[in-house]
Amino acid sequence: MSILAKTARVGAFAALLGAISSGAGAMTTEDFLAWLEANQKATPEFTEGEVITHDKSDKIRPFVPPGYQDEMIFDGMEVTIKDAGDISPADVYKEATAKHQGSVVLADDGAIENYVAGLPFDPATLVPGDAGSGLKAAWNFTYRWQHEGLQATAHWIWVRKGGSHDKHEIMKSKFADLYGGGGKFERVLSGPYLRVYFNFRADLADQGYAVEGKWAKGTEFRELTAFDEPFDIAGTAFLILRYTNPRKADDSWAYLPSLRRVRRISVEVKYDSLLGTDHTLEDFYCFAGRTLEHDWKYHGTARILAVARSRYRDTHFYGPNGWTPRDDWALREVDVFQQIPKSESHPYSHKFIMTDRQAGEAYYCNAFDRGGELWKVWQLSKVFSEDPQFKDATYTKALPTPVGARISGFQSINVIDKQNGRGTLVPTLGQSNPDNSFKKVRRKLDVNYLTEGR
Repeated sequence: MSILAKTARVGAFAALLGAISSGAGAMTTEDFLAWLEANQKATPEFTEGEVITHDKSDKIRPFVPPGYQDEMIFDGMEVTIKDAGDISPADVYKEATAKHQGSVVLADDGAIENYVAGLPFDPATLVPGDAGSGLKAAWNFTYRWQHEGLQATAHWIWVRKGGSHDKHEIMKSKFADLYGGGGKFERVLSGPYLRVYFNFRADLADQGYAVEGKWAKGTEFRELTAFDEPFDIAGTAFLILRYTNPRKADDSWAYLPSLRRVRRISVEVKYDSLLGTDHTLEDFYCFAGRTLEHDWKYHGTARILAVARSRYRDTHFYGPNGWTPRDDWALREVDVFQQIPKSESHPYSHKFIMTDRQAGEAYYCNAFDRGGELWKVWQLSKVFSEDPQFKDATYTKALPTPVGARISGFQSINVIDKQNGRGTLVPTLGQSNPDNSFKKVRRKLDVNYLTEGR
């Protein structure tokens, strides 16, 4: 292809994608699918080590999901292109995949059966439009490699588009260097997060892939989301128990200091805004709900630019609204699939999720409201556990993640409400995937712990 023809082709893509990004009306599902189709034909024009500035932004537009293009592309942008290399999971996960993948099947109701450990389904078998491929993609994401689980201290920062946060109290703390750019910080929440897996554990082949003991039997994971600050919500906590039986609903509890009691929460509560943020409990990781509560549709693969192997231990933000990572961006092959809630009470009509073909982690998702217009866009940043910066404790100390764990660490999840001009940043400071002390995590993840000291 001649240089002239190639330039014209890139210009055509840029025109199409620019129209999708900033069109006269709200972005629709059709706009997203048009981007996905254009992405298949786009040719990368950037090179390793190149820093993409605003005058060269058309080079990357075909590889940035619609809805996020306006957040990543702006005057003053610096997008450094850097290959992420091999970020495949640990050998124990690969070994479990090779041993058990061939036995896994889907039941008539979409439930996964005969799953033991490892990746349930070969991604190469996923076919756009195939009735089972959407479910297979969803189960692959559910059972991606996560070692023993995640432990971190999370900030939940409400950011209003425009304005400044220079005078916010967090800018007087040790975390100030993380929060560059503009955007008005309206509220900052913080507290511990802990998720621990008890079954389907690829690292426990000699124990039947499960933590031993009655307390862990039948439990996939337990998850604690708690808040220490600010004072008016201190002590608020949510605990979720996910069962190994895919047809069994979660047990979920909340402790609200104002009521001074623990109460069970319904599935609908997990669809609601979490303490006024732009996230729900189900949105964590892009999707943290139960697979069978949704229908799924597979749309194929795409190539996207993502923070797949951050140069930092913790996310560094910049940009006009302070919600864009200043980092290295790698071109990654992702599976694109659609989550369609079965419940009419769910706030989203559907959500597109984009997960790394090699690492399994999500980098972006787009949620649409019940009217079919784009509502929220999530961007997730990852840091690789084997890199030296993963041991950095400049901002928050963390429990050690074992060498060889090969985790695409959950560095941050950042959501932008496109309709209301607001975002919620959730950097998981000091995140780690440690070897857990069962005695300690059992106490923290017991429902009785929710009220201790509160």
